[in-house]
Amino acid sequence: MERIEKRKMDRFSALPDSLIGHILSFLPTKTAVSTSLLSRRWRYLWQYLQDFNFQLDREEEEEEDEDEDEEEDEDWSFMYFSAFVNGVLAQRRNRDIRKFRLSSSYTGEASFHARSFNYWSLAAIGPQLQDLNLSLYAPYSKNYFMWYPSPSVLRGIFSCTSLISLTLDGLICVNKISSVHLPALRTMRLSIDTAVPLDKIFSGCPVLEDLYLRFRVINVPKIIFPNSLKRLEVHNCKSSTRIEVEIEIDAPALEYLTFLYLGLSQLTVNNLHNVKVADLDLMEDDPDYIHMLLNALNRIKKLHLRSWIIECILGAPAFDFPEFSCLLHLELECFNPTLIINLLYKCPMLQVFKICNYGQIWIEPTGDSSSWTPPTCVPDCLASQLTKIEFKGYKGSKDELGFIAYILKSGLVLQTVTVHLDWLKNEKGKSKKKYNITTELCAIPRGSNMCRIEIKD
Repeated sequence: MERIEKRKMDRFSALPDSLIGHILSFLPTKTAVSTSLLSRRWRYLWQYLQDFNFQLDREEEEEEDEDEDEEEDEDWSFMYFSAFVNGVLAQRRNRDIRKFRLSSSYTGEASFHARSFNYWSLAAIGPQLQDLNLSLYAPYSKNYFMWYPSPSVLRGIFSCTSLISLTLDGLICVNKISSVHLPALRTMRLSIDTAVPLDKIFSGCPVLEDLYLRFRVINVPKIIFPNSLKRLEVHNCKSSTRIEVEIEIDAPALEYLTFLYLGLSQLTVNNLHNVKVADLDLMEDDPDYIHMLLNALNRIKKLHLRSWIIECILGAPAFDFPEFSCLLHLELECFNPTLIINLLYKCPMLQVFKICNYGQIWIEPTGDSSSWTPPTCVPDCLASQLTKIEFKGYKGSKDELGFIAYILKSGLVLQTVTVHLDWLKNEKGKSKKKYNITTELCAIPRGSNMCRIEIKD
């Protein structure tokens, strides 16, 4: 009986080496190496890995920060981490690395850090490298320093003809790139702390499809995005500092677009007719740029408008939304009945509508806050297409109740209206307030016999 159980337990070891190696490639390298302790069969399997994932755990460093000898502990933590990485790279039997991920702290207090990162990067760069991910962060409560990769590292990274995915995140400065030749690169993620020659980088990536940019600098040069892109995400670090960027997009293949916390000094857009999904939050004072962008996205299927861009729209004297003839899913981070109805008029095919009313922006009220009058003309989508509405941050005000009542009466094909009472979480008398709101909502007559109301807290 014991032999049968052992055979069942050891089926994993009976797999071919190539299959076990493939499974180990999905684990952090530290975990993969630890499997050498299982048995003789496993002792050397990790040495044939082609995928490496080295991570200096931030949680461990946070705990060490509480010690009296904080700086010394951080140095020792990196010393142990460095010894492990060097040992693994020295003992590997397969010299070709396919995927290499490094996530580590960087204090810049000793050249040892920089030498280590240069050595590890050079070890990873080779004819088989397809995925390179370097992420360097500053320990908490530390002044951060930049890692300037050596010229040989920069040349190796930006001339790696086999590279398909590249991520450079955090305290990495690559502003001294001499040339770029990445003919196979399809995915790039850059978090920019210093000025980077993006035009030079983009010109050397002829098949780039997925691009993520995050800014942490004030002076950003004009960005002309490649026309090969299918997905584009541009983020500015969320802060009180408004960073203006000059952007030019001509991307006929683009399908996914994200702009978050971004100000525009100039905007040029062309050929965005294939964009299916957009998530927008522009810290912009000029509604003309927003109108231009929304016009270019008039064939979109899923749209998320966040608080900053809505604030600009509400501040415009008379903002005219374009016709979104293909829009199926809409999400707004704002509750303003007039704006919502005006937008619904322009979305004849809308099926799913979400409202997030968490008060991210302050909208100066005009007159009585409960003076909203429901329109006499019902939007086409509400009468024939809209099946699901979700309202987050519902507080039970007169305007909110009036809006929900209008939606329930006019929505002839509505199936679900979900109302979230998030604000009740820490309220006294939570149960009674929830009961009163539920009773009030459920008493509203509905235009659809299939419609059900869900109350969530």
